[in-house]
Amino acid sequence: MKAKNDKQKNKEDVVKEAEAEVAQPSAEADVAQADEEEALDREAMGDDKYIAALEEKVGKCISEMMSARNIAMRLQADFDNYRKRNAALAEEMKSLGKSMVIEKMLTVLDNCDLARKYISDESALTGFNMMERQILDALESFGLKEIDASDKEFDANVMSAVEREKAEGKEGKVLDVLAKGYTLCGKVLRPASVKVGC
Repeated sequence: MKAKNDKQKNKEDVVKEAEAEVAQPSAEADVAQADEEEALDREAMGDDKYIAALEEKVGKCISEMMSARNIAMRLQADFDNYRKRNAALAEEMKSLGKSMVIEKMLTVLDNCDLARKYISDESALTGFNMMERQILDALESFGLKEIDASDKEFDANVMSAVEREKAEGKEGKVLDVLAKGYTLCGKVLRPASVKVGC
């Protein structure tokens, strides 16, 4: 009995909701009604006033359309700028991360140069050189390049003079490379530390 009453109440609630929806005019009906109120009565206004009123309405519509178009164009331009800024920032972060990792690997390469001096077994040295070459090839694939400083004129853009030594006829030339320098994608990552003749 109680279940029947509950079902009856539910049906009544559904009917009341439907009646309320029918009683409330929809948004489309509101717009249509507003258009009817704004509709121009040609007979009451006369031809000249009617044409002037229509021209005014068309002018308002064109003005609203131009305003909406300008807003859309500004939003599109803002979005394009945002996308370009984010792409540039992402590329910069990628480049920064790459250079940080490669800088850490340069210490490994420096230690390889030091370790080579202490390897006396020829087969071990061959294996060691192969391993170092693989590391260098991997780093070179990311744009790393060694700065060639041996027997060159001293260049302050890519070299750092840490020692000076008297050398007849070799003034301003690199006498010895103390630590290799590297560039990454054309930019100096670490200048070569060199001994310069004076």
